[in-house]
Amino acid sequence: MRDWDPSAYGEAIADVYDEWYADATDVDGTVATVWSLAASVANGRQGSVLELGIGTGRLAVPLADAGLRVAGIDASPAMVAKLHEKRPDIPVAIGDFAETTVADGPFDVVLCAFNTLVNLLTLEAQERCLRNAASHLADGGAVVVETFVPGDDVPAKGLDVRKVETDEVQWSVFTVVDGIVSGSIVTVREDTGVRLRPWRIRLTTPAELDEVAGRAGLALASRHAGWREEPFTTQSERQVTVYRVASR
Repeated sequence: MRDWDPSAYGEAIADVYDEWYADATDVDGTVATVWSLAASVANGRQGSVLELGIGTGRLAVPLADAGLRVAGIDASPAMVAKLHEKRPDIPVAIGDFAETTVADGPFDVVLCAFNTLVNLLTLEAQERCLRNAASHLADGGAVVVETFVPGDDVPAKGLDVRKVETDEVQWSVFTVVDGIVSGSIVTVREDTGVRLRPWRIRLTTPAELDEVAGRAGLALASRHAGWREEPFTTQSERQVTVYRVASR
């Protein structure tokens, strides 16, 4: 596996991200949950959230519209440029969110939404990220992590046809090696030719996530199967997990 630049995914997909992923997750549920968590810490002042992998602002803009003070970290200048076309007032630090810090804190909530954390391809990197997240928290604050839950029967490879039109064909392909899923969305257009949008994620289980969080000084506060407190079971395909600093 070649070295994976943290900005690679965002740089490749920034031009279509808002179109393709506008409804990828429960935006309203995310905003309501994060707002409630932040308000419980803020205790009357304006609540605040730091989003890791803030991207084009798919969540950050509605969080700001809900009245939260929002800041972010993202490795992709192209994604952040799209965000600042919508809301230039949201500050973003460009860099690897496992290590980059911001000076606008502390924050009531640090948010790792929509598989952001599993874009880090080792448990060590995920631990660094959660430790970095914890370092940005206000007293009593929460780190919130949303990821998919890998099943027991993940295939070694796969192909999904996304679009077939007279002037464009699009498909997604992936392989799994040692728990790392490497894929690409391949687009072939009559006018522009072939375009590859690569992505990689780590198959991280809830148990592994809890272990990594513990090493980062965080303790499990709650886990649900979605943003509306859906019960988490062994059949759940997604998790929304809240951690708090263990020593506070």
